Amino acid sequence: MKRVIVFISITIGLMSCQMNQKEIQYFSTTLSPYSEDLEIIPSAIPKAIWQAETYAKLETGLDDFQIYTGIGKQGNQQGYWMQIKSSFTTSTFTTISLKKDDLLKICKDTIRHKLSGDSTMVAFEIIHHLSTGEIQYVWLNEYNNRSEKAIIIQLDLPLKEGKKFPDLTVEQINSEKLSFNDLIGKTVVVNWWHIACAPCIEEMPGLNKLVERFKQNPNVVFVAIANNKKEHVTRFLEEREFNYIQTLANEEDIKLFGNAFPVHLIINSEGKICYFSKGGSAEIYIKIESILNGMLGK
Repeated sequence: MKRVIVFISITIGLMSCQMNQKEIQYFSTTLSPYSEDLEIIPSAIPKAIWQAETYAKLETGLDDFQIYTGIGKQGNQQGYWMQIKSSFTTSTFTTISLKKDDLLKICKDTIRHKLSGDSTMVAFEIIHHLSTGEIQYVWLNEYNNRSEKAIIIQLDLPLKEGKKFPDLTVEQINSEKLSFNDLIGKTVVVNWWHIACAPCIEEMPGLNKLVERFKQNPNVVFVAIANNKKEHVTRFLEEREFNYIQTLANEEDIKLFGNAFPVHLIINSEGKICYFSKGGSAEIYIKIESILNGMLGK
């Protein structure tokens, strides 16, 4: 009889957990036309690179932690953006990728965005209904369960300063393989980017200056990893100059870096990460150059 009682208790407990999980439904909002008067997107991002078209505010349930998303345009190409505003983390503008389902006429994905310092993260599922403009979303906790409000998740990050960079192998644009293990002994500067990322494009002229300034040093290598298909990156590079070694992301890279752009890393000659930065800035190359000069004793 005791065994039966214990089994029933456990079963009821599990059913209760499942019921609580099911009770948390998607929140809903609608995209509205974007106006500069809203002052959501930083004015430092040039309109020539990124033009916001619509926006929606996601209700986080947290004081002083605001998240906005919407659609913007880079040339003739549309994409999604996200802006985080808060006093306890650096305000961040970034582009995000959603996967399109032509049959259901939706774009959707799970967004896991690391906050400043990269020791914390916010996560949520998002669905954009293309025919109505409706945005559905639900917050996730550290166990990937639904939450009624945004959760600031504490992270043990695979990519952070002081950690060894994983032995990734990526495909270059010219189809050759590049292994980061083969670059041990060199200083490696890494850029994680996307062709529809406005901040990524804004900082490219400065990053090209870095390549030019260190081109005489064979022990400094610049590698860009694009989270795009090869043909899209090739077409992009036909119109814009980006002088890093160009490589293409695979599933392992996407899990490692996430779906927010851009990310910058500097890996020392021992294969350890000595600099990590997320978010775009036209002046980021100045910071990277200063760190490189320090590492090289200049």
